[in-house]
Amino acid sequence: MSEYRHGRVVRPRRPWYARVLRIRHLRLSNAWCVVLFEGSIVLGVLMALTELVSWWVVPVLPLAVAAMVKLNDLVAGAADRTGGQAR
Repeated sequence: MSEYRHGRVVRPRRPWYARVLRIRHLRLSNAWCVVLFEGSIVLGVLMALTELVSWWVVPVLPLAVAAMVKLNDLVAGAADRTGGQAR
């Protein structure tokens, strides 16, 4: 523990997307974080530009994707605690 306090051991840095959402059970790489966050923004902008949806989807879509990722992390944590068996 003292190695971490004195800076002798470097902790592996998780992507900011995983840190912001406090993802504990999923291991997201940097590429997946870019796909999930920036990809959902680009998809929202493209859908708004083609007038499939209104412009309010651009900020809401990344929030909805983040909520689904967090929900998936919670389900993965619950499955780990029960040993992966359904009751």
